[in-house]
Parts: sequence; structure tokens; C-alpha cells
Amino acid sequence: MRASHLVFLALAVVATLALAWWQWTRFRAGSGTFQNLGYAFQWPLFGLFFIFAYRKYMQYENEMIAAENNTDDPDFLYEADARQYGDRATRIDEDFLPERPTLDVDTYNELNTPRRGRREADTEQPGDSNQ
Repeated sequence: MRASHLVFLALAVVATLALAWWQWTRFRAGSGTFQNLGYAFQWPLFGLFFIFAYRKYMQYENEMIAAENNTDDPDFLYEADARQYGDRATRIDEDFLPERPTLDVDTYNELNTPRRGRREADTEQPGDSNQ
């Protein structure tokens, strides 16, 4: 852990708590609304998110350092994933997703061929004939 990370995290959490307090005082003022109350409850959640994100970042950082230290073992990352996830499915089954449509080249070209005069025929109004 770096001290600069902890200082930034502490400043971010203190800032979210200060913003929550500010919204709370706005709510308690004569012109305060329930929107201010909602923000007063929302800002501490942002502070908790900063803490969660930092912990997740440190977890990923430690996994990367462990992988770099075990460069002799090419299966290290696979074994680490196997320990973490076990036999749980980590892929989406092919049957879950719909099939992709397939077109041959001739059908694709037929569908995307520009048609001349189509716009004029589509936009022509009844009774607008030039006779």
C-alpha cells in the first residue's frame, strides 16, 4: 500500500461525507427539498464505493504481483482461477444466446442494393402528379 493511495482514499471519503452534510443542512433549511435529503443519503454510498473500489484494486494488484513472482509456473493463473471459482461455469453456454443470422453474398448484395427513384416514389403525395 502506498501512502498516497490512502491519503487520496481518505480525502475522497471525507469529501463525500462533507457533501452529505452539506445536503443535509440544505434539507433542514427552509428552502430544502426531499431531493436534498436523497442526496444526503446518496453521498455516503459514494464514499463506500470508493472504499470498495480501492480494496478491489488492491486485490487485483496483489494477484498481478503474485503472477509475476511465479513466472516459472505457466499454470499459476489457471490454478489460481480454479481455486477461486472451482467447477462453477465461467462461460455462457452456446444454447443461451440466439443463433446469428447467416446470409450468403448474393442475398446480402440484393438487400443492400440502392434503388433509384425509390425516394421520389415514396414521398410523392396523392394528387401531386405533374400532368
